[in-house]
Amino acid sequence: MSPFSPMSPGRILISNDDGIDAIGIRILHDIAKRLSDDVWVIAPDGNRSGMSRAITLRRDVVITPCGDRQFSCSGTPSDCVIMGMSRVMDGKPDLVLSGVNHGMNVGDDVGYSGTIGAAFEAAINMVPAIALSQQHARTDADFEPTLSCGSRALEYALSLTIPERGILNINMPGKGNGTVKGIRKASLDTHKFCDEIMDGTRPYTYRIGPLVTTPEMLENSDRYWLEHGFISMSMLTMDANDSAHTNRLEDADF
Repeated sequence: MSPFSPMSPGRILISNDDGIDAIGIRILHDIAKRLSDDVWVIAPDGNRSGMSRAITLRRDVVITPCGDRQFSCSGTPSDCVIMGMSRVMDGKPDLVLSGVNHGMNVGDDVGYSGTIGAAFEAAINMVPAIALSQQHARTDADFEPTLSCGSRALEYALSLTIPERGILNINMPGKGNGTVKGIRKASLDTHKFCDEIMDGTRPYTYRIGPLVTTPEMLENSDRYWLEHGFISMSMLTMDANDSAHTNRLEDADF
């Protein structure tokens, strides 16, 4: 069977970008244990949100055991997947799960997200991967939609075919959007308006604050379905080619 065909997972590797102690990764671990008895966790030793596909170069990455088949990593989410597959485990897993992120990863977010980055690191190593996030999730109580519907969403996801060098991006609606109504296929929204820039702790220092979003939502986009109480699912790939516009370029010799 192709590794990207519908599957019953054997060995599962879990990571995230919120850190080894995050609520979401604990919930995802519990869900994964219902699917497999061979589940491994390697996650950053602290929050690494916004790291995208960054990797650590020219300095050591420290891997620390912190439980049965559970490890923390001093590096980025992508480092976690790289080290998990090449050092922590004795071979590649059958499936990589990344999340559950404390907040949605939709639209323009996906280029920044370490949750998405970890999943893509698996994908380019030819391991099927699923990224999971939940809108407005900060406390245990906020994760009620994932607790109630996460298993069903993941079981459905495992019936799908993930493209090579691609991932499935799942977003759970926030608790405030009511009872989860179902699952909808979704395109990426274009929701970023600007960034809120805040003063830092010293003169001439600054911090990038919360993303300022546009109120408008593209119909049938990921954010649209979340606001209507549905789980959104989107297939994303590493192929960033714009073939139509590339083909319009003219060759030039020097």
